Amino acid sequence: MNVFPADLHIHTGLSPCAADEMTPPAIVDAAVRSGLSMIAICDHNAAGNTAATQRAAGKALTVLAGMEVTSAEEVHTVGLFPGAGAAVAAADEVAGSLPETDDDYAVRFGQQWLMDADGHITGAERRMLAAATPFALSEVVDLIHRHGGVAVAAHVNRPSFSVISQLGVFPQDAGFDAIEVFSPPGRPSAGASFSSFGLPLLCSSDSHYLGDIGRVRTELLLEKPTFEEFVLALGGRDGRRVAHA
Repeated sequence: MNVFPADLHIHTGLSPCAADEMTPPAIVDAAVRSGLSMIAICDHNAAGNTAATQRAAGKALTVLAGMEVTSAEEVHTVGLFPGAGAAVAAADEVAGSLPETDDDYAVRFGQQWLMDADGHITGAERRMLAAATPFALSEVVDLIHRHGGVAVAAHVNRPSFSVISQLGVFPQDAGFDAIEVFSPPGRPSAGASFSSFGLPLLCSSDSHYLGDIGRVRTELLLEKPTFEEFVLALGGRDGRRVAHA
């Protein structure tokens, strides 16, 4: 077993709130320079840049396929999937529920760039990724699970768009597989108050800018940095575990 540093919540320029600098090769370069072994691409309500980031990474580091889904209650849930195909299939279901962008959308929310592995823009997403889906939180978790994914309650210690900020409580029956906290540098205990929920705690940066990648991370004790090993670690099985969060 080895310890693999992971940052499992990173946005590309497909997310309207992310900087244009968040291209697949730039993200990979920043992650490698930060000493990470595993990252996850989790754009808002979409997964169109995941495969490109995986190609950009090659063998330099593991890139998990993810998506950050906004429920009807405006709760953010991170889905981490076994592959880019599963993430795109889940994203297609989400996209079908979202309205199309209008002429003023990019001015109000930002561009939604689709890119290739070299960081070149290949198009723009025409659905309103900044919008909430019509799916209730339970339906979001079910959608993620149906596509073989892991459902993570996103940034639960933030005052907006978290399950606690939106619902006022943490629903024990929601079906989450893990809890994510944002722990600023120098505050490694930010997740301590959430340990009573009985779910593994992950620390992630929720990076929208290159300089934030790896500033918050989770250490995973794994045999190798793969999605399958990550799932074993969440369950504390076969010697795998979340070593630090």
